[in-house]
Amino acid sequence: MSKTESLHYKLCCEGAKWMRKQKWSSYKIVAIELCTVNAENPDVWGTTGFESMMIEVKTSRGDFLKDKAKKFRTEDDEYRHYALGNKRYYLAPEGIIKPAELPISWGLLEWNGSMINIIKEAEEVVCENMGEVAMLCSIMRREGVRTGIFNYRKNK
Repeated sequence: MSKTESLHYKLCCEGAKWMRKQKWSSYKIVAIELCTVNAENPDVWGTTGFESMMIEVKTSRGDFLKDKAKKFRTEDDEYRHYALGNKRYYLAPEGIIKPAELPISWGLLEWNGSMINIIKEAEEVVCENMGEVAMLCSIMRREGVRTGIFNYRKNK
């Protein structure tokens, strides 16, 4: 099975589509499986321009338990300033994650085979900027934005 045929990748794509439909202003920029120098590399990350959201996709209980134990999932860790998302969700097939097991402020999305259901809404949190800036810079670089000075107030 290729990576693009895997359940994990399918749920990443479904999570991205779900994210694009959220909020009145919608998540305008959404990235799937973007790898950066950041300590945290979520499966889906998006921004409205005013706030951000991340989704961690888990296809097994063991994967969830391993992810939940990561240092930057705790509120008082030294890596906390790299954490992403004003809203943070886990997305998994039905029954893999119990709402009571979620880290503080995290939400839970479940895939029932045809659609995503919100099981627990994520709480909005203040997001540190270091990780968010790294994500945006990585997206801009990969999408062809050249380095340089961008003068949007040019003299006439």
